[in-house]
Amino acid sequence: MGDEQLYVIGINGGATHTGLALLNERLDVLARAEVGSSNFRNVGFGAAISTLEQGVIEITKKAHLPLPAIAGIGIGVAGVDHVNERRQVQEAMQIVFPGKKILVDNDAVPALVGGAGQRFGIVVISGTGSIVIGIDAQGQRARTGGWGYHLDQGSGFAIARETLAAITRAQDTLGPATALTERILARLKLKDLRELVDWLYIPGRRIDEIAALAAETVALAETEQDLTAVGIIAQAADALAGQVIAALRQLDFGDTPFPLVMSGSLFRYSGLLRDLFTSAVMAFAPNAVTVQAVHDAAVGAAVMVLAELGVHLPPPELPAPALPVRRPSEQRNRLTMNISQRPALDLATIMNLEDRRIPQAIALELPRIAALIEAIAERFARGGRLFMVGAGTSGRLAVLDAAECAPTFNATPDEVAGILAGGPAAMVNSVEGAEDDEAAGRAAIAERNVGPLDSVIGVAASGSTPFVQGALREANERGALTGSISGAPRAPISALAQYPITVVTGPEVITGSTRLKAGTAQKMILNMISTGIMVQVGRTFNNLMTDMQASNAKLRERAVTIVADATGLSRDEARALLQQCDGEIKTAITCALTGSPPDEARQRLAAVGGNLNRIMS
Repeated sequence: MGDEQLYVIGINGGATHTGLALLNERLDVLARAEVGSSNFRNVGFGAAISTLEQGVIEITKKAHLPLPAIAGIGIGVAGVDHVNERRQVQEAMQIVFPGKKILVDNDAVPALVGGAGQRFGIVVISGTGSIVIGIDAQGQRARTGGWGYHLDQGSGFAIARETLAAITRAQDTLGPATALTERILARLKLKDLRELVDWLYIPGRRIDEIAALAAETVALAETEQDLTAVGIIAQAADALAGQVIAALRQLDFGDTPFPLVMSGSLFRYSGLLRDLFTSAVMAFAPNAVTVQAVHDAAVGAAVMVLAELGVHLPPPELPAPALPVRRPSEQRNRLTMNISQRPALDLATIMNLEDRRIPQAIALELPRIAALIEAIAERFARGGRLFMVGAGTSGRLAVLDAAECAPTFNATPDEVAGILAGGPAAMVNSVEGAEDDEAAGRAAIAERNVGPLDSVIGVAASGSTPFVQGALREANERGALTGSISGAPRAPISALAQYPITVVTGPEVITGSTRLKAGTAQKMILNMISTGIMVQVGRTFNNLMTDMQASNAKLRERAVTIVADATGLSRDEARALLQQCDGEIKTAITCALTGSPPDEARQRLAAVGGNLNRIMS
């Protein structure tokens, strides 16, 4: 090794071990070493610095290279996120190794550089802990996760924690029996689950020992026979994908292809985790390019310090994104490929597993859903109307949600209406070509004389239904408020709506049947929107249905219950008061709470637009 070469050390400091690589400027790896944890949160600042020092001394000895020959040390270490924390580590290492170029960053950044060959893209680390870091072309950085083993999702520790919870639930008959029980007992050499508590809470039990249990879940899930294990891995995949999507919303990749690097032991050993995670992210960001890691994180840290020393390596060319030829909902679901050969319980379990993933997808859109609720409620309170438009399953759900507003909130068909491509006949029969007729969508809005006070929500799993597009275009031209609910990224109806909501639920249990997960997501969102609007305009008294139509004996008894709950009256007193008020729930409550007679109570309600909450505020 000649003195003319430039030598650097890259360090990847993790929660369980610290890996080091010694390189020259040509990226030849001359030596590697491994020492203990250098996570400051776990072992403390002084111990972490000592571990880093130990690693540097050890690797230079392995390379038979004197320490003065090292020009720089790049350090990526878990638990170092804030600039002040990085500076503190840098200054401490500068004292230990004076004269060296010291570069310090969170361990996810060198993992990105090592994996993608550049400081650009998204890296997801899933090991003992988990973290997501993204950097766009402008250098803007976004970080999600990385809160430590107690809080991280999609990590080895999180999977182990869910595994232990699953086997104890099975023991208590609160969950299905699972082969994980025998695997964990065998791994820990325990006779029964009662001994698990002693093992888990023994003083000095290390986090990495608990996280290692995730290996049993990973191995069992790969067979796809134990659905409890599969569910735990699916939960981890969704958590990691959600973190990536949250980071993407803070960055600006536009339509530019960007590398998506999966790093850490969980991704390395779990093909199921990789597949489910990739499917979820690609459904949201089809311009993501999953890449095989160019180098590991230790080499990535060395590359970063080489750049600080003036050695700039050309970034690798990214392949074109593998854009799906089918929408997410029309791709095949890995978990149901052989569903015809499995028992009915497996089918029900997998469907339940897939349905549990829907609220997580919706959660990402809650701010947009809330904004749409508030915007519509403001217009509705001034006499505006709400129209929900769709075709097929989406249209039927729109009609259903509108119809349910009548008995629940006393909303008339003129106030809230569903518009279904093909008309009423399409509720029970397929009307050929109806959803492809954009002009009919326009006509449906024009026929209702939609105006600036009105709101129109287009609903389509594909996000591209011509009938819905036509309705939104016509609504926009008439000055109405427009929203959309779609299940595909960059959907045409999203571009037409002032308040777009996109919930990508991924491959269906039965390929292409959007009456399943996509339809369930749509109904849940429509429930939120219609209920939220009615609450905001005072069609309820807090959480009591004060505007419902008491049209049968059951509902008349429910009206008595509502008045009793709202006022503290006995049921007999509430029933008598309702009779005095001609069965009007709000009038009865106003009488009881203000001491007004029925006629005066009606006047008071009329003065606030029927909003009982405003009388009592």
